Amino acid sequence: MNPEPGYPAAPEYGYPAAPQYGYAAYSQPPASGTVSWAMGFLCFIPIPYVSFLIAGIVMAAVYRSQRRKGPVAAENARFAANWGLTVILAVVVLVGSAIVVGPVLASVDGPGEEGVPGLSIALILVAIFGVGIAHLVMIIIGVVRASKAEVFRCPLAIRFLRTPHH
Repeated sequence: MNPEPGYPAAPEYGYPAAPQYGYAAYSQPPASGTVSWAMGFLCFIPIPYVSFLIAGIVMAAVYRSQRRKGPVAAENARFAANWGLTVILAVVVLVGSAIVVGPVLASVDGPGEEGVPGLSIALILVAIFGVGIAHLVMIIIGVVRASKAEVFRCPLAIRFLRTPHH
């Protein structure tokens, strides 16, 4: 700092800066919410139906910790939580309909007709398989986009959690 004319130079305190050698200090990249989407892979635990519930609950639970790690991580965590909750809802509705509709359809036999036992259950299992494929595609896209620090807005998710207004 140069003194103005007519004033003495201010004394310098402390030690001179040490020269920098070697590599620059490592700093972690900002969080992007990849963890939130990656928790969706928990649905592939080999426990039928329950694994979808576990994955959805964990995806929603991770949102609380990720939302403090930056705007990209918060947005990805919110969209991942919405997708996890959507998957839970879909699986619960499909399993519930199998429990309710299955016996009803099996008992409805017209005169001279035989019902196809298990047809409704088979259709619901195919629908759950479809939910599983959609889930796999969405979490892979979410993990890839989040690893690039991009926000992935899942088009199939119901918006349970909205943007917090401060």
